[in-house]
Amino acid sequence: MTEKGRMLRDIGSNAAPGAMVAQTSCSGAVFLSDKIEMALRNDISEVGRVLDAIEAFGEAHGLSPKAIFRLNLALDELITNIVSYAFEGHSECHIELTVELRDGVIEALLIDNGKPFNPVDAELPELGEGLDERRIGGLGIKLVRTHMDRLDYSREGGFNRLQMHMNLNAVG
Repeated sequence: MTEKGRMLRDIGSNAAPGAMVAQTSCSGAVFLSDKIEMALRNDISEVGRVLDAIEAFGEAHGLSPKAIFRLNLALDELITNIVSYAFEGHSECHIELTVELRDGVIEALLIDNGKPFNPVDAELPELGEGLDERRIGGLGIKLVRTHMDRLDYSREGGFNRLQMHMNLNAVG
């Protein structure tokens, strides 16, 4: 177990069973028992902070390295896209991430007030085409769809809401 995982496990070890324990990781993420809540800046450096928080959370909850990798890959892609493309022309940026472990399933909710973008319905590139013929973009969204068991998108009140589900029993 890494130092981050040890720190998180030690912080919550004195709590009564089932108690909501607030824990803060080195990344600044707030852990509420089996849940992470993070407010993110519109800055690419936030990707590293999220990845650190997910790694610490995963280790603290005994998630497999494969599950941590899959979740980090999806979140890296999605947050990079939000920071890179969603806020052109916006002065006020809001990005929020919630990750929860519930009954063997990781549920992640990514919310932003950027341009509407539905990764569930986004057109994917044709992989059979040569590199010169293939349109730019879409490979990251394909990775997200591949590594998550279910994606649900909605646009509510000017916010993109992407709910991701990963069944830990299927990850191995």
